[in-house]
Amino acid sequence: MPTSTSDEAETVERNQLNLMRAVLMLEVAQSDFQESDVETQEIETLISAQFGGEHHDGEGSVRDILTDARKEKAESAGLYEYTRLACETLSMEDRVQLVAQFWQIAYADGVIDKYEEAAIRKVSDLLYVPHSDFIRAKLSAQALR
Repeated sequence: MPTSTSDEAETVERNQLNLMRAVLMLEVAQSDFQESDVETQEIETLISAQFGGEHHDGEGSVRDILTDARKEKAESAGLYEYTRLACETLSMEDRVQLVAQFWQIAYADGVIDKYEEAAIRKVSDLLYVPHSDFIRAKLSAQALR
C-alpha cells in the first residue's frame, strides 16, 4: 500500500504543477484583455507536452486542465500562490523554461502587446528568474516566429 499512497501523492503534485503552469500561462494570454484562439492553442500544446500529450492521470484532458485553471484564476486573489508553488517545486532551469513558454504564448498571435510583456516581466520577477534569462527567453521565442 505505501506505493499506492506514494503514487497518489505524486499524481496530486503533478496535477497541482500542471494547474499552476496553466494559470500562469492564462495570466499572460489574458493580460492584453483578449485571449486569441491561437494563444489558447499554444497553451494547450505546451501543457500537453508537459505530460506527453496523454490524458492527465485520470483527471481529464488538457482542456479540462485549462477549464480548471480558468476557474482557479477567476477565483484567485493573485498570482502569489502559483508563483510560490513554482519556486518551491521547480528548478531555476524549469522556471526559465516556463518564462520561455510565456513568450511563446505571447508571440503566438504575432503581436506582443505591452500588457503581455508587463505580465511576463511581473511573473518572471515573482519566479526569481534573472533578467538576462528573461531577455534570452524573449529573443529565443522571437527567433521561433
